Amino acid sequence: MKKSDFEKQKGASLAHQLIKAGRLINERGLAAARDAFHLPELKQSHLDLFPYIDFEGTGISEMAKRKGVSKQSVSKLVQEMVHMNILFLKIDLKDSRSKRVFFNTSGSFAIQKGFAALMSIDHMLIDHLGEKSYMLVLREVSALVEMFQSENQN
Repeated sequence: MKKSDFEKQKGASLAHQLIKAGRLINERGLAAARDAFHLPELKQSHLDLFPYIDFEGTGISEMAKRKGVSKQSVSKLVQEMVHMNILFLKIDLKDSRSKRVFFNTSGSFAIQKGFAALMSIDHMLIDHLGEKSYMLVLREVSALVEMFQSENQN
């Protein structure tokens, strides 16, 4: 198969185009988060931990369990984010041998600021597609997400 034929096949695949669009949007979202938080060293792996941190704090072991990775990898990322002043550690009142991880600012504020950065991409998409097409694409992609999520639960 020639390279040009392969490129045509990729371009004709909705699944491939969705993956590529997701990757490009994710890269733009990470850049927006870096700008919003003034943290050029912020990495995707840091942001990937955010959903596993409760506003009332979460232990590193619990975060690792929820994410399905080692405690060592979570500890390393947490230490980097403590250094960046995103998170702080506090002795767990229920178990003085362990520490809990907290957002340094109000967790909901940090998430809102990050989500605002992401919404700037939505505004760009609305400008490019028009509101009617944007809403159609959103509805159809949401239906796909729901389909895949329900398949994963079975």
